[in-house]
Amino acid sequence: MKYHLLSRVFHWIMALLIIFMIGFGIYIADFVGEDSTNRYTLFDLHKSFGVLVLILLSLRIVNRFLNHPPALPQTIKKYERILAHLGHFGLYALMLIVPLSGYLMSNSFGYEVKFFGILLPFITSINIDNAKIFSEVHEISAYTLAGLIAIHVIAVIKHRFFDQKENDVLNRML
Repeated sequence: MKYHLLSRVFHWIMALLIIFMIGFGIYIADFVGEDSTNRYTLFDLHKSFGVLVLILLSLRIVNRFLNHPPALPQTIKKYERILAHLGHFGLYALMLIVPLSGYLMSNSFGYEVKFFGILLPFITSINIDNAKIFSEVHEISAYTLAGLIAIHVIAVIKHRFFDQKENDVLNRML
């Protein structure tokens, strides 16, 4: 049984977007110099895509309630089912925490957040101490999300190539 078409579309668009965003964030933070003329333009683009992740996540959660995911194959071991549910919960939580902490970090440092040129409201006041905390949360949660994505992909490969045929969960998302 496959996921609903809308669920599959959300999954793959967000997967590509989030993987891009993690790499783009690392690029800006580590390879674009403080004196670069386009540094703030790149940050604005990163923020816009981060807000897009929040919007898509909201729609994805609504879709998940409307179009329930299919049950895992009965042949998957119980501990793997538990790990799969915990992993999915972690992915959803981090898809919220990473962009939200980025938004809070920007506002706390006194920077505005725009959604492709549309100025969004400040959701917190300027507070450098809080900004530093949000910055740490943003960085750590982004790397954690990258690690959880890697585990997710490894689990899919394991089920596709190293388990019995009934455990191939990839086809449900294609």
